[in-house]
Amino acid sequence: MQAADENTQEWQKAIKKGDCFWQDTEYGFQIYGEVLKNAPRANTYTITVSANATLKLAEGEIGDVHLSVISGLLTREEFEEKIQAL
Repeated sequence: MQAADENTQEWQKAIKKGDCFWQDTEYGFQIYGEVLKNAPRANTYTITVSANATLKLAEGEIGDVHLSVISGLLTREEFEEKIQAL
C-alpha cells in the first residue's frame, strides 16, 4: 500500500465524493465509477466508489479503489454517456 500511496499524483489526491472517473485495466477494457465516500482520513488514498461499470458488469458494484489506479476524471455528462453505452 505504501508504494501505491507514493505513486498517487496530486490531481488524484484531489478526487472527492461525487467525482466521476475512468480506469484503464490490464484486460483491455475501461472501468467507470463515481466516488461515494472520500478517503477516511488525511494521507489515505483509498476511496469507496459505486457504479464501477464495465462491459463485463454493466450494472456495476460498490467497492474500494486506490486513487493511484484512476486514469482520469469524467464530467457527470460523460460518465452518464459511458454507462448508457454499456
